[in-house]
Amino acid sequence: MKRKLLLVATLGVVVIVAIAVLLYGAEAYLASEEWEFELGTTARIERAAQKLGVTSWDKRDKVEVIKSLRDKGRDAHTAMAPSVFVDSNGMQTEEGKIFPFGGISKTTNVLCNEMGEYSIYDSDEHGFNNPLGSWTGKVDVAIIGDSFIHGACLKPGDDIASQLRRTGLRTLNLGMGGTGPVIYSAVLKEYAEPLRPKVVVWGFYAVDIRDSVYESVSLTLMRYLDEPNFSQGLISDQPRVDRLIRDYYETEYQKMLDGLSASRQKRRHYIIVRAIKNGLFLTRLRERLRNLGGRDVVTEGRESEKLELFTRTLRIAKERTEAWGGKFVFMYLPDWYAYGAPYDTYGIKVDSNFLLRQDVLRIAKEMGVPVVDMQAEVFDKQPDPLTLFNWRTYGHYNLQGYTLVAKRLEEFLRAQTNVNAQPHPAVN
Repeated sequence: MKRKLLLVATLGVVVIVAIAVLLYGAEAYLASEEWEFELGTTARIERAAQKLGVTSWDKRDKVEVIKSLRDKGRDAHTAMAPSVFVDSNGMQTEEGKIFPFGGISKTTNVLCNEMGEYSIYDSDEHGFNNPLGSWTGKVDVAIIGDSFIHGACLKPGDDIASQLRRTGLRTLNLGMGGTGPVIYSAVLKEYAEPLRPKVVVWGFYAVDIRDSVYESVSLTLMRYLDEPNFSQGLISDQPRVDRLIRDYYETEYQKMLDGLSASRQKRRHYIIVRAIKNGLFLTRLRERLRNLGGRDVVTEGRESEKLELFTRTLRIAKERTEAWGGKFVFMYLPDWYAYGAPYDTYGIKVDSNFLLRQDVLRIAKEMGVPVVDMQAEVFDKQPDPLTLFNWRTYGHYNLQGYTLVAKRLEEFLRAQTNVNAQPHPAVN
């Protein structure tokens, strides 16, 4: 009898240990997934590339790349990210605040590395990613958006605007990484409105639905929504913009980098402590199990505020474009999570309304805005949509992805607008 009881007890312990190992193993997997996405973007992409057989990778950080370019005599800087000025509401000058949206004109800009080599381009007369001369003559299409429009992380000439330009559409790239819809509104007012392009393409990346809330803390940015005639006059003040951004790069930007380094260390410590605490109580695993049936446990959050800001920015952009006789087009660009994982790092289930996708499309269509939905019209039609992202992991599209987007956009523009193929002054 004692031997049977001992055997039963032993089996019970083995079962309990096995279940515990299984449960905590699942929790550890979810924790490692969060760690990957929150703390190691560049290293994570490199590891993904290595798994696919890539052996050559530029391991330098951006500062080293910029120094190397400067040593060769090039006027090199990191590519501008206007969002760095949101918290400070712009840069303080003797004449007051100024909030820039383009970079330094006619300089070499280091963008990012997701291909194995850095994306580097020379900026135009207003600090954007265009050939010199793109601002002269009539513009057919101006594309506004974030890094996906800017050209991350591509070789020069492979961004969406450049590909359209090669088809004969006189196209201006007004995209900048680190921007969202409130900044898009400002870019439209400062740079698109003076040129009055025939078509404005609003390049809306799915995660943009979250960016407006952050940008709305800037009083200067909100003036573009609250005051129809507000403008900083940036397009006619480029020498001053150049000088201020150069000064910022040489002084405040380095302080910001040092601060970011310190904050990353604090964040690393915080995430480790949080991971241990959550792991002990199987927090992520319990959260995912509760949320299997839908988005009823972990939701997007602040939905009403996000959709209200989206509606405002879209309506104002449409009205401003139509006021000069232009055509306003909404282009939806999907996020990796739509295809790559069942949940994002916040524990939100990736369903049909992930990132409020259905609400966004409904609002645009109800407003009468022509919509080209790249998720439905390009990515969903691929046998394996992940092949359109760099190394199949979270990040930007690869060249194939950008090319398919550019091709579909060209088809849409020619069918839905009055743009015609004409040689662009900047194209040889």
